Amino acid sequence: MPLLRRTHTKSRGGCFECKRRKVKCNEVKPICAGCTKHETPCDYPSVEGSSQRMPPAPRPRPDRLILPSLLTSTADSSVAAAPPGIGVLFTGPRQSLEPDPTTPLKRLGSFDTEDITLWHQFITATAATMSGPWMTELPKIALSCDYLIHGMMSTAALHLAYLHPDQLERYQLLSVQHQDVALGPFQIAMSNITTENCNQVFGFSLLLMVSHFVSFRAPEFFFPSSTTGNNGLSNWVIWHRGCQTILNQARESITSGPLAPLIGEEQRARIYTEATNQTSGDENDKSLENLLRCLNESSAIEASTTVAEMEAYEDATTRLRRLLKASSQTEDPVIRRAFASIWPVIISDVFIQLLSQLKPLALVIMAHYCLLIKNCHSCWYMEHRAYHMFDAVKQNLSEEWIIYIEHPLRVFGAGLGEDDANLAA
Repeated sequence: MPLLRRTHTKSRGGCFECKRRKVKCNEVKPICAGCTKHETPCDYPSVEGSSQRMPPAPRPRPDRLILPSLLTSTADSSVAAAPPGIGVLFTGPRQSLEPDPTTPLKRLGSFDTEDITLWHQFITATAATMSGPWMTELPKIALSCDYLIHGMMSTAALHLAYLHPDQLERYQLLSVQHQDVALGPFQIAMSNITTENCNQVFGFSLLLMVSHFVSFRAPEFFFPSSTTGNNGLSNWVIWHRGCQTILNQARESITSGPLAPLIGEEQRARIYTEATNQTSGDENDKSLENLLRCLNESSAIEASTTVAEMEAYEDATTRLRRLLKASSQTEDPVIRRAFASIWPVIISDVFIQLLSQLKPLALVIMAHYCLLIKNCHSCWYMEHRAYHMFDAVKQNLSEEWIIYIEHPLRVFGAGLGEDDANLAA
């Protein structure tokens, strides 16, 4: 007796993503069950039952990502709500890149031979330059998360751009393409962080932070004009605090999961910092000590600064002094990167607001933070970052405030040398 095939109702009005995956779509709108499960954009044909179903045009990258609830970690691990506006993560100005017309556009979950090369680059080379579980654990959790795979490929492309400066534009374009595809589904996942997706969301946020440190970002990336709508708040600060937000929302699951070693690195750095004497007497410390003295003794500063603002400046400066001292006492590149990551998280929300307003004192303190970033120069994605960040700060300071950054000026000199500038251009 011949076997009878099980009959089923064919989905003719399903979304494009389910058709690409060759799975049945339940046709629930606006987002079907399959796209909800895989956290992917859900697009339907514009005309129901149309015989010609063209896929939607590529979505523009979002200019901002909204955190569901921004919580910032303080020095004593307490949690406080951020002021309005701080929960917006800006993706930064679009790169001025001319796409190669022969290069196909990237689509979520669709990979070609070039993408496989990027995947191989990440797991065999790029991950080894970072730390902890990047080489072993991240690829495992990415296998069920398309946007995380794209994030890894984007990071690998940045690494190749660093290794092959003669092909900088090619790899930079690849990085931007993969990141653009991933940002939409990442936003969806970030709006509903669960025990199942928290490690994927956290891992992608860290990769995105790496891309914000890469040296070919222009000064405007740190301090965009007011016309961009983000009040000049620098992206790198937002992403550091954004990663902390994700960690705070799912701390138990992340600290007991595959990415737990990353949390351990930061905790080890915090313990190291707390055990370090606050003052060191070196040039970094003397410069910040002089700044604190000016804060307390200048009648002009006192007259134009509120008590809350003064406390924010003093707190940010004191914490930076301790981190600079701790960083100077170790040669461990992983711990040094952790030191650089701690300060943006532990500074107060008031200081962040002052920085967003480009207040001179906040910028002066930022200029000294560049000294902490400079200690991470051995890391490929942070190699020239301190110079670029310092240049951006200096450009926003009037002449009367330059006296307060004399020490950083001596350290950074005229900026990058000619060869370095060509590499980072």
